[in-house]
Amino acid sequence: MKKFMVFFVLTGLIFSCGPSEQKVDKLTGLLDEWKTTSKMIGDLSKDLGDQMYLLETKKEEGQASEAITISVNGESSNCETEYAALKEKVDDLIGVWQENSNEVEDLTTHMSSGKWTTEDDENLERLATEAKKVKANVDLWTIKVNELKTKCDLKTETSNS
Repeated sequence: MKKFMVFFVLTGLIFSCGPSEQKVDKLTGLLDEWKTTSKMIGDLSKDLGDQMYLLETKKEEGQASEAITISVNGESSNCETEYAALKEKVDDLIGVWQENSNEVEDLTTHMSSGKWTTEDDENLERLATEAKKVKANVDLWTIKVNELKTKCDLKTETSNS
């Protein structure tokens, strides 16, 4: 009987150290949000690069002056400056996102191995908050890329040749 009691106590200790069902659900939600946001970041980066290429092509073909002047928040700027500033922000975000992606992967490994710690709890909360913040920034930057496309008169239509 003592052996069974020791077995149950040890089993209880092992499972009590692992993540709760609530934490499993939260990590699953984070993984879904991370995947969606990662795709959004990739799409934004591609669109930004495509538009910067079109702007350069437009200048080379003589369809635009050296710097296309536009108004941004009521102030005078130009397309090149605005695209460069946005590209720098997106590139910085990608670097941080990749580092955080490694941490998300670590959390997944810890959860699947049953070695969940209070530090993992904190990281899960921090990464969930970070994912929401990044998604909001990507949404805003996507709007800005679309506005720049219009202001800089860039056409991304594909031909059927």
